[in-house]
Amino acid sequence: MFENPFDSAGNWYKGNIHTHSNNSDGELSPEKLSGWYKNHGYDFLVISDHDKLTDVSRLSDSTFLLINGIEFGVASSETETSYHLLALGPTKEIQLPEGIDVQGAIDLIRSQGAEVIVAHPYWSGLTINQLLPLQRAIGIEVFNTTCLTSIGKGISSVHWDDLLARGKQLLGFAVDDAHFHRPDHGQGWIMVKAPGLTKEDIMAGITEGCFYSTCGPEILDIQLHQDSIWVKCSEVTAINFMSDFSRGKRVQAENGDLLTEAEFKWGGKERYVRVECVDVAGRLAWSNPFFLK
Repeated sequence: MFENPFDSAGNWYKGNIHTHSNNSDGELSPEKLSGWYKNHGYDFLVISDHDKLTDVSRLSDSTFLLINGIEFGVASSETETSYHLLALGPTKEIQLPEGIDVQGAIDLIRSQGAEVIVAHPYWSGLTINQLLPLQRAIGIEVFNTTCLTSIGKGISSVHWDDLLARGKQLLGFAVDDAHFHRPDHGQGWIMVKAPGLTKEDIMAGITEGCFYSTCGPEILDIQLHQDSIWVKCSEVTAINFMSDFSRGKRVQAENGDLLTEAEFKWGGKERYVRVECVDVAGRLAWSNPFFLK
C-alpha cells in the first residue's frame, strides 16, 4: 500500500526525475540544466545520464536539490528493443556486467542503494509478458515528454493498468526525459509531499508513493471513504476513476462548464482505483493507485 499524500504532513515539492546532460546525449551542461529547471519553478531535479553517474554534488543549494541518477539499457529477449531502467539515488558509479538480464540488473542496482523505475515502456515496445515478471522496481513512467514529442508514444497508462489489474503494486511517474534537442522539457513532473527539501525526504516521498504526477492540472485533495473516493482538483473537463478491467467511472463536464471535484462509489469488486484529471488542453494529472483489497 502507498501513502495518500493528502493525508501526510509536509510541503509540496515539484521535480523532474529523468533528464540528460551533455555528459551523455543531452544538449546542456549539468549547470545549465539545473539552472533551467530552477528558474522554471522546480524544487528538485535528477540528472540521469546514460550508463554513467554525473556529479551533481556542487549544484544543490537551500532552495534547489539535485539527486543522482543513471539510465541503463538492458537487452530484451522478446523484442528487438531493450528495457530502459532509471536508477534513482545511487551514491556511486554502477557498472552492469555485459549480458546481464533485466532482473539481474534491477537487483544489482538496488544492491547499490538505488531505486529502480522502468522507463517509457510504450516507447520501448515492452509487452505485458516482459513487464509482468519484473520484481522490485517501484514503478513505471506513465508519461514521458521526449517520447511524446519525438514519436507520439509518451503515455503508458495501458501498461500501468495491465500491471495493476494483475496485482502489481507499481507507482506511476510523469517525467521529461529532457535532452533539449527539441521542446522536450517542462511538460511532465511529479509533486512530492515531504517534510523538507532533502535527498532523504524526497526519496522517501517517492518510494512511499507520497506524490502525484502531472502535465499541468493540480490535484488538490483526495479522500478515501469506506465506500467511495473523492477528489478535488484545478478546473478540468473530465475526471477519470480508473480501475481494473471494465470497472471505474468517467465524470465529464457538461454544457461548457468545468469540474473541480468528483466522487466514485465503488461496487466492492475493484482491486484498485487511481484518479486521472484532464484539463481543457488535454493535459493530464495522475494519482497513484489506491488498493482496495
